[in-house]
Amino acid sequence: MNNKRALVVISFGSTFAVAREQEIGGVEQALAEAFPNYDLFQAFTSSIIRKILAGRGITIFSPIEVMDKLVAAGYEDVIVQPTHILHGEEFEQKILTLQKYQDNFSKLVIGKPLLTIAEDYKLIAAAVNSILPRLAKDEGVVLMGHGSPRNNNDSFGCTYNNLQKYFDNLELPVIIGVVEEEDSPNFQAVLGLLQERGYRKVHLWPFMVVAGDHAFNDMCGEAADSWQKQIECLGIATELHLEGLGRKKVIQALFVNHALKALAEMD
Repeated sequence: MNNKRALVVISFGSTFAVAREQEIGGVEQALAEAFPNYDLFQAFTSSIIRKILAGRGITIFSPIEVMDKLVAAGYEDVIVQPTHILHGEEFEQKILTLQKYQDNFSKLVIGKPLLTIAEDYKLIAAAVNSILPRLAKDEGVVLMGHGSPRNNNDSFGCTYNNLQKYFDNLELPVIIGVVEEEDSPNFQAVLGLLQERGYRKVHLWPFMVVAGDHAFNDMCGEAADSWQKQIECLGIATELHLEGLGRKKVIQALFVNHALKALAEMD
């Protein structure tokens, strides 16, 4: 093997083939194009998703398994870039812990999640603005984030509430909420803002790298407690956008910038 450089793109994962190919795959491709001299490797942090995919005959490695393979293959320079949104539990426990491999390589660089520092808010708000559909004055957008059961959003100064402030500062008709009810802003807060703003129609979008189970069930499922059904019960029309952020070039570029920044800080 002549190449001693590896690029490891780590995602939570998805059981949806389209999400793996177009959304996770979209970010992976953008990173691969930005680092053409690096061999690309994929890893998923979710053991549940890896197990489900294994039952379908699809093998996806964990971050630890990939790192062990790189050590065994003699790689020297390694860039690890997560496709996670927040510096949360997954990033802390399954990606940052890869620093233990530091002595196994000449260089090991770990990039940051999408929303980590204050500057990221401005970039994300601008990115969201660039991909919004043309809206009438009485239309708005509701973004569904995941959130964290232990409110890890409040760690490291990164919260969905702060992101909402950036949308508001730009006067964007965007409301963001999270699936995790104990996190903030939860869906009850979203409903409150919808009533306050008086939108006639809202566009529903997952604020997640992939449009997977949460998007197809929690956001727009047939159950009475899906976000779509509850919003429609307020007399507000809905339009669905079942596309994860990973498909968007402007979002892919932000992940690339995180990897480039991490590499520059190491040099």
